[in-house]
Amino acid sequence: MLDPALPRVLIPFNRDEALTVGEAAHIARKSAGTMRQWASRFDIGRRVGGGDWMISHPALLMHLDGDDDALRSYLAGERQSEDIRGYFARASDEKRAQNRQKA
Repeated sequence: MLDPALPRVLIPFNRDEALTVGEAAHIARKSAGTMRQWASRFDIGRRVGGGDWMISHPALLMHLDGDDDALRSYLAGERQSEDIRGYFARASDEKRAQNRQKA
């Protein structure tokens, strides 16, 4: 059973939501080290299976926008409210645009 007091970042894990540290650093225009610090300090990412840090794309966008209310709701496990769904949609749109650029 999950501890309800723990931040629910990337829980359940969804690969479509997750960014590598490098991907997140590119989006935020910050260093990989900063992304690791942010992941820990602001709970926008977690180590998946004890391995590498993964960053939640919607949580990163919330942090970059300074939307503390949305981030708190996301970390509490909220995924259905309009504002949270908006961040998921924006993250999905950004990922699609990035994939088109790569093609």
